[in-house]
Amino acid sequence: MPSKIASPIEPPATVVVTGANGFIGQHCVAALLKHGYHVVGTVRTAGKADVVRKTHVSHPNLDVVVVEDITSAQSYLTALSSTCPSAILHLAAPFHYHATDFEQDLMIPAVRGSTAILEAAARMKGVRRVVHTSSFACIYDAAAGPRPDKTYTGRDWSPLTYQDGVQATNAPTAYRASKTAAERAAWGFVEGRKPGFDLVSLCPSMVFGPFLPESKPRRIEEVNTSNLLLWSVISAGQGNAVPPTKGPVWVDVRDVAEAHLRALLVPEAGGGRYLLCRDVYCNQELAEVSRKVASKYADRIPVGEEGRRERHTHYGVDASETERVLGMRWRGLEDCLGELVPQLFEIERNASKARERAAGSGRAAESERAAEA
Repeated sequence: MPSKIASPIEPPATVVVTGANGFIGQHCVAALLKHGYHVVGTVRTAGKADVVRKTHVSHPNLDVVVVEDITSAQSYLTALSSTCPSAILHLAAPFHYHATDFEQDLMIPAVRGSTAILEAAARMKGVRRVVHTSSFACIYDAAAGPRPDKTYTGRDWSPLTYQDGVQATNAPTAYRASKTAAERAAWGFVEGRKPGFDLVSLCPSMVFGPFLPESKPRRIEEVNTSNLLLWSVISAGQGNAVPPTKGPVWVDVRDVAEAHLRALLVPEAGGGRYLLCRDVYCNQELAEVSRKVASKYADRIPVGEEGRRERHTHYGVDASETERVLGMRWRGLEDCLGELVPQLFEIERNASKARERAAGSGRAAESERAAEA
């Protein structure tokens, strides 16, 4: 599907970012504002809107609107009626493994959310490109296993269907099915409707990276799913085993945001599907790099079997097409973890201090009541 735009979408154009409060969304908003775009972020609640405004210190080029129902095109149209966007970055979608009703919690929000924003874009004048944030989950065939002879690219597709997600026996499978069905629905919409805009699909692998200064979670439990996986490795304890590796491909969140920006600036990217991935990794490597870049926390990070690597035991990845078209150059693990690991330990420490203060206040109140009695 060829590109429909002949020139870059440049600042000060207006760009809508759905899911602006999410981990990737926050970084995309920051990158767009830094480059001079006018950003309209959509979130599901007024509380999340406040978080986005605080994160970006009420930037004059940022507006935030509430779209409670991301499966409704009309909800988007109503919220965005006073805007005139040139492009939309669609990031709003569920990413968690806590679902119990897979169709209601994952499949419907992902698929209908995908087509709702495209329907809204088709009815808004001026939208030239929609960038759909998909996932490596749409590329990877989990049922095929590690496959050390396989190299995944942006041309590969997960074989999972909508029905596979509904009938899944576990949440990770349902999640992968939801992402695959949502992306296929997006391409199907553009192919069938032939709207006035074109589509770019970006498929990030496991997304690690630092939080923006004003958006750090207050508790470890609030950390996004990918960074929480890293936390499970580096907080295991110096003398304990390194946990088994899961999802062994990664990319820095700042590179993901950069790819979204470049998807607006590169006309020929239209109609393309691009894998966002720096490299493969294993948890032993995460532990070793973390001990190096955050040595003050070395007593918390497992030593494991130094030098052991798992690259030869599982599939590889090739993001050369992304590098060629979008001009991407990827950050390395040291750069990524050097900022992220201290943040995670700081989140844990601050939460612990908050609990101690709360406990102290409780004991003081009890003593006061006892004295009065």
